[in-house]
Amino acid sequence: MLQWLTRSATARTMAARWVSLDLETSGLNARTDHIVEVGAVGLHQGAILLGDSFQRFNSEGGSLTGDNRVLHGVSAAEQREGRALTTLLDDLLAWMQDAPLIGFHTPFDLGFLRAALAPRIGVKAARGFGRDNLDLALIAPVVFPRVKARSLAEWTAALNLPVRTQHRAMVDALATAHLLQRVCAALPQEERSFQALKLKESARRWL
Repeated sequence: MLQWLTRSATARTMAARWVSLDLETSGLNARTDHIVEVGAVGLHQGAILLGDSFQRFNSEGGSLTGDNRVLHGVSAAEQREGRALTTLLDDLLAWMQDAPLIGFHTPFDLGFLRAALAPRIGVKAARGFGRDNLDLALIAPVVFPRVKARSLAEWTAALNLPVRTQHRAMVDALATAHLLQRVCAALPQEERSFQALKLKESARRWL
């Protein structure tokens, strides 16, 4: 389960397979709220492969409020038929392997995943999960400075992406993957690597 911890950063950042991931949660606090749904899709050399996807519901996510169910669209039946959190995390790590992680407001998702992993593998090891990641919420404004968009929904609408966000993890992971494709298509070939995109993310953080 922990083989991703033993891989070098260079090996992961140069991987041909990247993973776009999104979470739905019961709230905003990783210490007190719960993961409700995990959705992810693999990109192989920039191409989205729907056959390489991951979707799980957390059966231990606690009782969701009516408003929360309306927001996420996750039914009580889906939650009951989900996986125990430890099993969900094992499945996710086995599926992700050593792929770099792509997200929109990535620190939010990583905060929940690392908090969930910490009791199982230790705090130090959990902090290493997803260390190779890109946050398109920071990168997209650098590549498209004239686009006045902030949320993932606004970006998908502004760029007329084929998938619109629905507050469902799998759909939003797919929307994020399409946003990555559009970002890369706007850049010269030499600026499409993980390292080059990470530099754009860092530049945005300092603005």
